[in-house]
Amino acid sequence: MKTSASIFTSTLRALSVFKLFFLLGMAALAEDRDMVLDGIDGDVTTNEIKAFINKLHYLPPPPTNDIGNLMVDERDGARLHGMQTFYEFTHDRRDLNMAIIWSDAFLHARNDPTNGRAIWTGTRDLCWPNKATNEGVLALHSSSENGDVIEHIVNTARLILENPAVWNLAAPRDRFDFGTTYLDRAKTYVRECQRSADTTIVPWFVRNTKEGYRLYYPNSAAFFKASDWHERGPIPWNQQQEIVGGLLRLAQCHRLLNDDSTNIAYYEKITANAANWFFATAMPVSAHDRVCYDWAYVVTRPTAAEPESTIESDYDMFIFRAWQANLGPTPLQMQRLINTARFVMYLGTNGIAGEVNGMSHWHHERQFLNFEWIEMSMLDHELYEMAASTVLTSHEYWNNLAVEAAVLSVKHYWATHSPLPEPQEALDPGKLPPVPQYSTIAAIPLILSRNPAAILLFLWIVSGIGRNVAKRFDASAAGHDPRGVTTTRSYLVAVGLGVFAAFWLPATGTSWPGIITMAIVLVVLGLALQWYARIQIAVLAKANATGSIKGHGDQGAVPYRFIWRLSNVGGLLAMIGLGLSFQNWASLLIASVPACALTLWRSGASK
Repeated sequence: MKTSASIFTSTLRALSVFKLFFLLGMAALAEDRDMVLDGIDGDVTTNEIKAFINKLHYLPPPPTNDIGNLMVDERDGARLHGMQTFYEFTHDRRDLNMAIIWSDAFLHARNDPTNGRAIWTGTRDLCWPNKATNEGVLALHSSSENGDVIEHIVNTARLILENPAVWNLAAPRDRFDFGTTYLDRAKTYVRECQRSADTTIVPWFVRNTKEGYRLYYPNSAAFFKASDWHERGPIPWNQQQEIVGGLLRLAQCHRLLNDDSTNIAYYEKITANAANWFFATAMPVSAHDRVCYDWAYVVTRPTAAEPESTIESDYDMFIFRAWQANLGPTPLQMQRLINTARFVMYLGTNGIAGEVNGMSHWHHERQFLNFEWIEMSMLDHELYEMAASTVLTSHEYWNNLAVEAAVLSVKHYWATHSPLPEPQEALDPGKLPPVPQYSTIAAIPLILSRNPAAILLFLWIVSGIGRNVAKRFDASAAGHDPRGVTTTRSYLVAVGLGVFAAFWLPATGTSWPGIITMAIVLVVLGLALQWYARIQIAVLAKANATGSIKGHGDQGAVPYRFIWRLSNVGGLLAMIGLGLSFQNWASLLIASVPACALTLWRSGASK
């Protein structure tokens, strides 16, 4: 017979089991829902906050590596950035806890100094490799993207350090021995990311010049051999912001920790110099009676013909962080960037130009301005209304954490602040050139000029067309190669395969210093020989037609035979030069082997 106590205990257990199955059932019925944006006016609503927090529970797990730049730019790196933006104005610990879980994963994914991957430096650097191990020589790649991963991790530390109320509280489960409290976690992030910056960023990418600190790619053959980006010299503006973003966050955290780090002033100076370099080279232009900016992807490119793409300009706008830190950018300079978005890039409802000059020659238009531009809109209420409207009408806020957080953050800002007058413009828009809007065709020569392989290929094609046209005006049998059509087609196929190999077989790439010079010499010499042969054939044919070489037996055949062979040698040299210009051994092999075989084959025809 059961006692009343045992009956009570059994009933309690039954209720507990029922509660457990009830909760499991509710969880099963729950579903991932889109985030909401209850208009762009007024303050952030409870519904918007609830929807954002709910979305965090349905995110995929954080990445376990940076292959394909998962932790960088606008992929999972943007998700973590969105959490950080949201916490900055809400101080919602549920959001901060998720940011810590993701920051833990980012730091844990760093290359292991003992058992990890050796990169282009020859050592197992404390970096985040973004190429798969089966990508040949590219597996050695490590570049400016490391700065962005550092920024994402250390920005979480900054949010913790700016809120002493959470320092001694227990943080989310410590899976990787990074520290049990929020403060412990923040210190680990700063300490470890400082080690990465000291070894993978500053020694290789920062140069001290007479103009100040400048960000350049490492002057190393090993670096370029392991890179699918073959332009040397200054780093593109968006990648500069990846680097200075990490350094600036480290400086801010060291200041909050009050640890007397000597890197604070150093890193802030690098950040300021990068911003000054950008604004010193951006071109003031006029649009709608406003002063705007036009700029290229990297300082070495022609701005008019190759304006920065809108998608790359997103990260350029992280120059806003330098303005927030009072490190150089002036309100007037920032206003000109804002004017660029409002009066040049914006094409109307659901229309953002593919390039910062208002055109879309090489890049597709977009339906919204991205989160980096949106965050900067706290400087200009008109920009906020424009940018937030594009997000609202395109529904980008549904699943994009970074965009939703940016809109809500600035929405809250304008609900609690009044717009300030625009800074007084020092330039007269009427005296500035309008935004240059070159056609695609007009831009081709300038684009070719920065790519030796492209311009050599262009010359080769034009030369071939020219010689074919010249044949049309030569009616003599001597002016026609019996195997010319087959040869031309074979050359075109070989060159096409060579171009394909240069892009899809980067492991066979080479950075031999003299390869481009040798390529230019061979292509120019080869084309010159072909044109000399074409001209001489026409001259001999004309002389033969007028009878000026009659009576000399078969002597006229000797010059013809010699000139045909000279033309064949020219074609072979040009093909070898093209193969070299692609800076890829596979391309060279594909171009030169068929060319050698065709040269021997055509020589047989000249007999």
